[in-house]
Amino acid sequence: MGWIGWMLSAGSIAVAVAGGLIFLSFSNDIDRARSAVANGARIANTAAGPIEYAERGDGIPLLSIHGAGGGWDQGLTNVADLVGSGFRVVAPSRFGYLETPIPANISPAARADAHVALLSQLQIDEAVVVGVSAGARSAVELAFRHRS
Repeated sequence: MGWIGWMLSAGSIAVAVAGGLIFLSFSNDIDRARSAVANGARIANTAAGPIEYAERGDGIPLLSIHGAGGGWDQGLTNVADLVGSGFRVVAPSRFGYLETPIPANISPAARADAHVALLSQLQIDEAVVVGVSAGARSAVELAFRHRS
């Protein structure tokens, strides 16, 4: 085997080792994410159906609506560095995410009404609303439909 063969063999081994390390890192990240969402959430039986959510902190209510690729965990993370203390963050899982089922009507208006139903179930009359990415549409709809 010439030096080109040795270089190709060494390169193949390096690619295999790097791929294995990337897979292990990805696997560890997934395990941590699964562990995080396995604990800390509750299900509220609201007028709009069951909604999974989590809460953190005390103070002014803040509804944090996540985007695509997450659930209540992403909602908590989205505002963690933005608001500091003094807020009661309520982070629901939107329709179809984690343990919140998909109802027949998934329109932005229905999602906004579901957010209000959750707040009502938690006896929250007013809240700051933050909608990130795919959560922004129902946040805007909530502001239009449910002004205080």
